[in-house]
This record gives sequence, structure tokens and C-alpha cells, in this order.
Amino acid sequence: MKNIPYGFWPGKVDEKAVVKRGRINTLKWAPDGKLLFSGNSEGIPFLYSYDDEQGLIRINGDLPVGGNVGYGGGDFDCFESSVIFAARKDGLVLSDSTGSEIHKLTSDTLSHASPVVTPNGTHVAYVTSDGENDQIALLALDQRAWPVLWIQGADFYMQPAWHPNGKYFAWAEWDHPHMAWQAARVMLATLDEEFRILSIENIAGGVNAPASQPQFSPDGNLLSFIESNGEWQDLKILNLESRKVTVLVQGDDFSLTIPEFAQGVKTYDWFADSTKIAFLKMHMNRTEVTTVDVNSLEQTIVPARDLTNISTIAVAINGNLAVSGSGPMVQTQIAILREGKTQVVYRLNDSPTAEKNIAKGMYLSWQAPDGTLVHGIFYPPTSPEASWRGLPPAFVRIHSGPTGKAENEYSPEIQYFTSRGFGWLEVNYRGSYGFGASYLNALDGNWGIVDVEDAIGGAQCIAAMGLADRSRLMIIGSSAGGFTVLNTLADFPTAFRCGACLYGVSDLTALAVDTHKIELHYTDSLVGKLPEAAALYQERSPLFKAHQITAPLILFHGGQDEVVPLSQAESLVERLSCPYEFKVYPEEGHGFRQPETIQDYLQRLYSFAKKYLL
Repeated sequence: MKNIPYGFWPGKVDEKAVVKRGRINTLKWAPDGKLLFSGNSEGIPFLYSYDDEQGLIRINGDLPVGGNVGYGGGDFDCFESSVIFAARKDGLVLSDSTGSEIHKLTSDTLSHASPVVTPNGTHVAYVTSDGENDQIALLALDQRAWPVLWIQGADFYMQPAWHPNGKYFAWAEWDHPHMAWQAARVMLATLDEEFRILSIENIAGGVNAPASQPQFSPDGNLLSFIESNGEWQDLKILNLESRKVTVLVQGDDFSLTIPEFAQGVKTYDWFADSTKIAFLKMHMNRTEVTTVDVNSLEQTIVPARDLTNISTIAVAINGNLAVSGSGPMVQTQIAILREGKTQVVYRLNDSPTAEKNIAKGMYLSWQAPDGTLVHGIFYPPTSPEASWRGLPPAFVRIHSGPTGKAENEYSPEIQYFTSRGFGWLEVNYRGSYGFGASYLNALDGNWGIVDVEDAIGGAQCIAAMGLADRSRLMIIGSSAGGFTVLNTLADFPTAFRCGACLYGVSDLTALAVDTHKIELHYTDSLVGKLPEAAALYQERSPLFKAHQITAPLILFHGGQDEVVPLSQAESLVERLSCPYEFKVYPEEGHGFRQPETIQDYLQRLYSFAKKYLL
């Protein structure tokens, strides 16, 4: 092992490895036993089918795949030997399971997501939006006809589901000024044989008691859903005949779902015999795949080797479980759980990093000024070939969301820097999900206050524990995390040596009036309602205190960002007097996806860190 100064270690994770990132959006089993999943890797969208005999087959051809309502998701549905998928601006597309025959079903200018095919295969219902008005549409598949705008009236819709005989239809909906995890309600429509709506009733949920993810049992007797119990969530079933509601799983110090920004969130699924449900039990930063018996309520843990962060689950007709997840040593992958074994069928990165080169996360906690225990994960600089005396420089990262969460999982970007001799702290500040409703709601009215406190608290924690050099810390964050970065540097100019802001919010008032529909009133709860809170919006906005920032700052932004428009960064830069670098990627949106962008971003960030931390 050689003595090499921190920051100059021979990194074993390069820019190309970081580019090989992405996500899995939707995961389903087809009736013929094939597993289908969609997502993107290296900025390229995909839709695959998989079985043991044929392996992976790409279905979407040259078309993009991905729902484009709000934050996307809800990419496809499958029936018989066919698949219907949302192809972004190309609308809904019908394909066979091999991708050899592809037909466009819609030709409108609307956004589409979450298609669900009727049990008899004659129609498809889906969520659609023109950017101002959302609804659920119904389209006949066996005739050339225009979609019918079927269900309307709410501001937002997600998670549509058909009853096995078409007698009922369920979905989740909510209205401004709330977000889904604040006020979603599960609705149930009774239908006639022509799918005309006879009645609609609110089964569960509402303001401050959200409910979501309605699913019918395969035998058609039950409707299941997840509903808040105050601090956590319960998994419940409604007997459609007796209307009796039963709690199958009572959340207690664990979560059953996540804040539903995107379409297609699915954290539980029914077994074909309607006697069991497989669900994800989320203990802060660890997820267990668990089954519950509908009659005895007995729970059983299903082993999922190496996977500690699991985002979606699907049950096959033969009882096999498929999950999408990651872990401290593995990047996102698709795995089938059967007979006590974990079979990996797809990896976002087929060239995994050797374990000896991987920085392993350690859980930390520290007290906030109000006494709340704040959570974080620290990754130490790691290399089998290099070492150096003293304490290392480190990054303190503030996740986006702001109702997000940093997981203890293999992140190629984190490993890129830890393998070069930097430490890295992930801060799950108050407002992060997965730690209970009280922790989640602690940000309400306090955005720009408690997140800043927790960023500084995290920096003090790793310094006090002897994990990093307090004088050589960089604060970094994107989107809402970038907002925290800018406020921290403005309000506490000496708290960090330097900072990095990726497509961050700088003007709260502009955000409130110039963002996309789903977040149009998000700041009502995080800051206050306009115009009454106008003075508070200005006080919390980094734009109006940019002159207070003295630490060096590097900023990155996408030219096509519709969530935090480029104008926010441009206005901020005009007011900066500190040393700064500003890079705009004209073709990128809210988040960077193109390989050349990611490589350039990493190289610039690394050069900036070496310049100011070393």
C-alpha cells in the first residue's frame, strides 16, 4: 500500500462506471409466465421480457418507453401475449411480447401513463394529462376510436386497477394544494357491462390520512389498499360484499410505501390463490420482503440475498416473486425469489466493482437543536492500494425531494469519490421519508431552516467522530438539496469550505408560480401559502442573499429543466460575488441522463474538489 495524499488515490470507479446508472420503473408478470420490466440505463429507456428459456428480449424497438404524466412511471401493462406501453410523446403503443409487431394506439398531444387492460382484453384505461387537467381515459382496443375521457374531477390520478370480472374499477386520486402522500384517497367505481359508471365511492384516505395502491384480489372478493395510521401505514382489505375492512399488516416502526411522486408505485402484490400478499416492510434504510396470510395474518420473511433497498415487487401466477432493488455491494438489479434462492436476471451494471474497492456505509445519528435524532450514512475513503495520514476531506450530500431519502446502497458516484480518497456523508435530514410521519412532517413550514440545521449537524458529527477534516468539507445537493446547499452557504458562510449545487431552487416565489403542475402548491406546506407568506418566501430564497455566499461554489443546470427553470440559476449567478463556476447542459432537463453530460459533470466536480478541498 502506497502513501498517497487524499484526493489523489487511484480511483477504481471511473466516469464510465458512473454513467452505467439508471432505474427500474415498472415490474410485472405476464399471464404466460414471462417477467416484464421497464426503466432506463445510461439515459436509454427499455422494456424487456424475460423467461428462463429465451432470456432477455427487448420489446420497445426504437420507440422510447415511459409514462410522461408528472414525474413519469406507470410504463406498461401486459395481457395474453401482448403489451401496452406508454412511449412518452408517441403516446400509447401496442406490441406483442417479442417486439416484432408494434402499433400506435393514440395520436393526441396528451401525456399518458399507467395503462391497465380490462380482464376481457377489449379496452385499456390509463391516466392522461394535458398539463393542466388530469383524468382517466378509456380506449377500445378492437376498433378505431378516440379515447373517452372517462373519469374526471380530481386534480391528479394514479394506480388504476380493474376488478377480475370488470364489475369494479379502483384508483387513487388527490387534489391541490396537497401532495399524494398528504391527501390521496382510494376510489371505487361500480360499472355495468359496457363499463359505464353506475356509482363512485371513497373507500379510504383523504386529507392527513392518505391511502393508495388499490388492488383487487384475483378471486374478486377483496379490495386491498395502504392507508396511513398516523405515524406509519397499514395494509388493509375491504370485503366487497360485506364491506368489512380488516387490517392485515399494522405499520409500527416500519413503512409500507413511499411518498408517491411518480406513477406506478407498487410495494405489494397478491398471490394468485388470493390467500397471501407479498409486501415490502421498510425499516428506515433496510427493506424486508414479507408475505402475510389473509386469514391467519401470519407473516413470513422471504430472503433476498444482497438486496437491502427494494422498490417494487410482483408475484407470478406460480408464486415466484420478482423484485427490483439494490444493496451496499450491488447496484440496482432485477431478481426472482423462488425456493429460497435469489436469481438475478438483469443488472444496470454488468461490470460490478470488486468488493475490496467498495466503501461500506456506516449509519450515524446526531441530535438536532430541537432534540430530534437525525440520521445519516457515512462512506469512508476506501482503497486497497493507498492510504494517508490525518483526516480526509469529505462531501456532505443533501438529497433531493425534499421528501426523499438516501439509502445505504451501491452508488457509483459515491464510489467514484471515495475510491479517490474522499469521505462522503449522506444526510437524511428532518423531512426525509421512512422515519415516520412526525419526521417527514418536521419540514412543513421549516424548509430552509431544519434542513440547513441538519446539514451543519451532519458535518459536525463526522468531524467529532474523527471521520473527516472539519475544515475540508464540501456541501453538495441537487434540486431541493441544492436549495439547502445555497441557504447553508448564505446563512452560515464559514460552515463549509465550498459547495456544489445541481439544478437547485434559488427563488421560492418563482418556483411556486413557474413549476410543473404536480408541485405547483408543494411550497404551501413547506413554507406557507401565497400571498400571505410572500415575505417568508423572499427571506428563505437564496437568490436574495446570494451576496452573503463567500465560499467557492460550482453550479450545474439543464437547459430544458421544467421543474426548476434555468432562469433560477442564471439569476443567482448574476448576484454572486464569491468564486464560482457555472455549467449549463443545453439538452438536459431536471437531472442529468446523457453519458457525455455525466462524465463532464464528474470531471468538473472532481477538479473543483481538488482545487478547494486539497
